[in-house]
Amino acid sequence: MDDAQVISEYSLEQAIEDGVLVEVFSYNIKDFVEKYTNGKPVVATAHLFNQVSETDLTDLWNKYVDWRLNVMPTLPEEDRMFVSEINGNKVWVDETDTAITMMYPEDY
Repeated sequence: MDDAQVISEYSLEQAIEDGVLVEVFSYNIKDFVEKYTNGKPVVATAHLFNQVSETDLTDLWNKYVDWRLNVMPTLPEEDRMFVSEINGNKVWVDETDTAITMMYPEDY
């Protein structure tokens, strides 16, 4: 796949503009969050964002940061996927080069 030609790419900016992804944190804590993300935005799928509270997303973020700092470095690379639950539903947090995305597995 390294030699495959990319026909099109759905950018983060376009996904936010289209409403598929939503920036999670309001500007009043964005600077605090960005110190842990190296400037990457934290986004959620619209599906998740519209079903849970901001408190739920903040709690998920706090669990992710703890996992990222304390657990992830001890895991083999193939096991480095953060999984948690909100309201009894499985939630993933996926970090890429451009963003940190919170989502339900079915949103992937």
